[in-house]
Amino acid sequence: MSDSKNVTIIRRWFEEGWNGNNSNLIDEMFSPSFRAEGGPHGTLDRLGYKQYFEAVHIASPDINCEIIELFDADEYVVSKIISKGTHSGTVSGIEASGEFVSTEVIDVWYIVDGKIIERKNAEFDTIGLKEQLNQRVRFETE
Repeated sequence: MSDSKNVTIIRRWFEEGWNGNNSNLIDEMFSPSFRAEGGPHGTLDRLGYKQYFEAVHIASPDINCEIIELFDADEYVVSKIISKGTHSGTVSGIEASGEFVSTEVIDVWYIVDGKIIERKNAEFDTIGLKEQLNQRVRFETE
């Protein structure tokens, strides 16, 4: 069975965006009114999400998002991924630790007319990530 149009969009975002370190896809794939809620960054608009994306790639240039599952629910897609990478870059005053980190992330994506409108984070293992980084990280949601 082939992916639905919306699942294909989210798969492309992870494979070409996150794994390909291509922040320009945000301008192409995301609505100008895009909003991201939850996770370690709190609430962001499209520009803020692009800045977050770029900061993550500075902190972990080898980041790879392994897609575990993508669930199609009409205009929504639920993604379950495992984000893996080495904390080898200094960002936001957090010195590189050299630690390999792995974090499970579950998001709900809302897509209309081929554009990503919203991403709500349902699960981001901040405790596990902090443990892996030896408590060096403080998240906005704390």
